[in-house]
Amino acid sequence: MTMLMKRTNKLLRGIFVFMMLAVTSLATLATEATARVQNYDRWKDLPSQTLLDMGNAYWRVDKADSALVCFMILSNRYSEKMTSKEKSNCCEATQLVSALYLNYFFDYQMAYRYILKAEQIASENHFEQQLAIIYFTKTSLLEQMSDLDNNYEYSPKLMLWKKAFQQAIKSQEMNAACLSMTALISDAVSSGQVNEIEKELHAFSKFNIPDICPTKQFVLKLSEGSIAFRNRDFGKALEIFSYLTQVHLKGLDSSNSSRHNIIALSLKSVVLDSLHRDLEVLRTLETIERIATDKHIDDAITEVLRQLQGYYKARGNIALAKEYELKYFKSKDEFINRSKLLSVEQQKFLLEVEELGEEVKDLETQQRIRDLVIMGFGLLALIIIGILIFVWRNYQNTKQRNLLLFQKNQELLALEAQEKERKAQLAEAKKYKSSPMDDPAKGELLQRLYDIMENNTQIYDEGFTLDQLASLVGSNPNYVSQVINEKKCCNFNTFVNEYRIKEACRRLTDTEQYGGLTIEAIGQSLGFKSRTNFTAIFKRFTGMTPAAYQRMARNGAIPTPSSK
Repeated sequence: MTMLMKRTNKLLRGIFVFMMLAVTSLATLATEATARVQNYDRWKDLPSQTLLDMGNAYWRVDKADSALVCFMILSNRYSEKMTSKEKSNCCEATQLVSALYLNYFFDYQMAYRYILKAEQIASENHFEQQLAIIYFTKTSLLEQMSDLDNNYEYSPKLMLWKKAFQQAIKSQEMNAACLSMTALISDAVSSGQVNEIEKELHAFSKFNIPDICPTKQFVLKLSEGSIAFRNRDFGKALEIFSYLTQVHLKGLDSSNSSRHNIIALSLKSVVLDSLHRDLEVLRTLETIERIATDKHIDDAITEVLRQLQGYYKARGNIALAKEYELKYFKSKDEFINRSKLLSVEQQKFLLEVEELGEEVKDLETQQRIRDLVIMGFGLLALIIIGILIFVWRNYQNTKQRNLLLFQKNQELLALEAQEKERKAQLAEAKKYKSSPMDDPAKGELLQRLYDIMENNTQIYDEGFTLDQLASLVGSNPNYVSQVINEKKCCNFNTFVNEYRIKEACRRLTDTEQYGGLTIEAIGQSLGFKSRTNFTAIFKRFTGMTPAAYQRMARNGAIPTPSSK
């Protein structure tokens, strides 16, 4: 009871501190919102070209909020009655709104919504050059969205890059042509589909690109290397891609130059892999990891960690493959969580900016909105307090119910296990009556099984089979199945899942090593195909969900499993 009161007081103190921080933050946000509304009032009647120039100027000095206000005003202003020049400015602003949502606010849904709007405006008005940039931005966005969903084999990707390149050629947009061709070559070489882009390679070689374009020579060399790779002239392809890793493109900032270097290194690793020069492949991937880390290129870090995990797994180094798999999951989770955090922090501002173009008509309306925002924040604070109190009470009740449920389930499981063992012994005695294995042999095989299950991490691989287990213990699959059935009174899947769930219990409470992983990531690292599958099996063994188990263990209600 004393312990419960201490925890209650601690939670109430936490709620009080949270309330004070929330009120302070809300007051600050309300002040900032007022300033932004005032900016809108000053800017809403500016000419379209002025707004476009102002937005680009704010973007260049990393004032993304102000840039978004400028571009959003212009995007919302679009009308069929505009002149062609004004429509063009609105189209460009809409495309830039999408780019800001993508690169600064990490809101992929809003980014996709505005890139589709930009595409519609450009298509209706035949803005061919803008379509080239829009197609490139759209494909880049879809590629990032597919990577976050683990859809590495995003099949329409090559087709979309072709569409972006063909539009760039059609509209004579040299920068979009170079960017699209770079992406096209990179994906085609990596996937072994260089033959699929033969038409585009020929078109690019005929495309008249001015020498002032900083990426011209780089992309021409990429084309030459990809053709050599297609013709299986790996020596020449390796020479070209190795040369490109040393090229420093004039006119590009450090980050973009590093990205071009990473592209060249990635293609070099593909050629080295084709030549079976494993050590050099590894060194190249490690170089990519170092560059991406130094330059804080998050998407490149996550991708190269996935490639390193695949490299070690393909070569049978399970320990290092697992290490890089954990690094990959951690890197991906950190990127997603950081994106979500930024999205939450900016959510009110983004919503306000979207509504400005439709709701703010005059000074009276602006004042009413400011008052509503402040009142809304006050109401939100009260709602948050109420929700926290409700959640805390519900948590205490749920915790007690879960503990009682867990204890009852353990008793039922024990009774069921006894009955199951009795029935299984009778059934298995009949099933394996003709087996040549005697009790000493069964006991020896069981000990070997215990040793493998306790010490070999291959049991956590997705798709781990009875044949693999039999191979690890040096026995026949039928004998292994017989020993598991007779001695453990269960089948192979249940036997393996028992050890996986034991390890899951340890990892769920090991915050030092696995605290950065989500429950889904922990389940995948132990061989479970999905969070739903993991949760169902975990609950079957423990009587509760992984999330409930983690909470109860950390609160001391369940002893924390010790490390192996």
